[in-house]
Amino acid sequence: MSDFATPAQVNQMISDLSVEFISILDLDELIERIARRVSEVINFRFFNLLLVDESRGGLVWKKTIGYPPEEVERHRLIPFDRSIASAAVRAGHSIIVDDLLNDHRNLRVPVEGDQEPRSEIAVPLVLVSDRRVVGVLTLESVEPGYFNRDHERLLSVLGNQLAIALEHARLYDELRQRTREMKTLIEIGHEITSILDLDRLLNHIAPLLDRVINYEFLLVGLIDEAREEIVWHVEEGYGVESRARALRMPVCEGIVGRAVRERRTQIVGDVANDPDYYVDQSWRGLGQQSEIAVPLIYEERVIGIIALESSRLNAFNEYHARLLESIANHLSIAVVNARLYAEHVERERRLEREILMARDVQRAMIPESPPVLKGFEIAARLEPALNLSGDFYDYVPLSDKRLGLMVGDVSGKGVRAAMGMAASRSLLRSVSRRGHGPSRVLRDANLRLYRDLGKQLLLTLVYGVLEAETRTFQYCNAGHNAPVHIKASGRWRTLRTGGLLMGVFDKQQYKSETVHLERGDLLFFYTDGLVEAHTPAPERLEYGEGRLLDLLLANRHLKAAALLDLVMNDVNAFSAGAHQHDDITVVVVRVL
Repeated sequence: MSDFATPAQVNQMISDLSVEFISILDLDELIERIARRVSEVINFRFFNLLLVDESRGGLVWKKTIGYPPEEVERHRLIPFDRSIASAAVRAGHSIIVDDLLNDHRNLRVPVEGDQEPRSEIAVPLVLVSDRRVVGVLTLESVEPGYFNRDHERLLSVLGNQLAIALEHARLYDELRQRTREMKTLIEIGHEITSILDLDRLLNHIAPLLDRVINYEFLLVGLIDEAREEIVWHVEEGYGVESRARALRMPVCEGIVGRAVRERRTQIVGDVANDPDYYVDQSWRGLGQQSEIAVPLIYEERVIGIIALESSRLNAFNEYHARLLESIANHLSIAVVNARLYAEHVERERRLEREILMARDVQRAMIPESPPVLKGFEIAARLEPALNLSGDFYDYVPLSDKRLGLMVGDVSGKGVRAAMGMAASRSLLRSVSRRGHGPSRVLRDANLRLYRDLGKQLLLTLVYGVLEAETRTFQYCNAGHNAPVHIKASGRWRTLRTGGLLMGVFDKQQYKSETVHLERGDLLFFYTDGLVEAHTPAPERLEYGEGRLLDLLLANRHLKAAALLDLVMNDVNAFSAGAHQHDDITVVVVRVL
């Protein structure tokens, strides 16, 4: 034997290499080690290790010595019917070629340097357990007739060990790859389902797919059921400029149309041989050779399609189908969620516009300024917690010398309370204009509320009549926060005479009381949002009636508008940073 001194030394070397190879599980590291160790055994010039890829129908170049990278890339996949390496795989045994120039099977690939290979040995790497060829090892020399039967026997024995080591490394690498891909799929699922904007979601698909699948062309379309068309929202890799309007095509056309009809993934290894293959004029001639199309299905309904195309034949297989189907499942849910979210946002926008219109209408119901009543100074303000308010105040001129005044609070907040406020105000204005006293007004209004709304609206209210000639205030309180009557001397009392809140019982009776007023007296009306205003969490201390009364007594000499400003500023300062949870209404009447 030309390379080793004795057969015993060769056997010992093979044993040592077998243990070394089997211990390496990283595929790239193993292939590098094979090349290095074989170079210690045989003096070759060119080295090639190729792995069998049945799904792609050829040998994949995994390691080379002596060939430039660009040529290796150009011949990355060698078909089974070309090259001496392929012939060795088909034959299942080693092939020695003494002169490559005279062998028609030789696949000539430009080499590094000026000396081309003249002789070659190709050894299939066979798994003894099932006689399956997993790869092929080829060595080449610049000398004709360099390789002999000793090389063949040595490499054949070594090849069996390499086949086992390569298979172990391949399985380990595949498991590691699958683990990475599963982790990536989970991350992709989280990313997809977290995006609620449809355009952003669809534009995010390409970079996500790049992480798990190799492809050249990508299409993502959603189905327009009304027009029975696929609307292509994503076109990547075709070199077409972005369109002002998304391209459409009939849902029945092409491989994608078949995927929609059959509701299952379509894998086409050669689109030229598929009778359904269809391509738009703007996409023709771009080198598409294979395609995979996966329908987007949500609750048994196809809502869209993902299609990948490649310039390589047989670029996609069942494994790619499973990956893409997993992503498609997440995408289907995300598309539906994005559509529902868009509908929700649009409804919210419409509702907001309607609420703003209702707010404007409601604000028009609230008097901008009080009417003039001789001998009285009046100031009022309403600050809603939301755009719409359940609080209200109003003035009802009964004559030149009599003014009806009301302050009310409809239970609840938002639209419901605002509608209740509008209904209550309208009803009370209608009833009060009859000129009856406060107790009769509340009795009649309560009966109407109960009859028309049937306990759907609960209202607290203070209604009273200011008399300019007699300087009196006749009032009735229907379960509302008691107004405060403060004398110029500082004496005070609350005005509680009346009855239950309105809208509970149909035959509720109310009482009224007449308060005699003097120069310098104050009447202070408010809703519960004022005294229930609180400091921020966690303390949440309430403003309270005690603090309000102290402030009113200390500043009872102020004009009505000044006192109103003082109270509101004090409440706002007290609750600074806390959310206003209820409407606040204040009316101040000073006797001149």
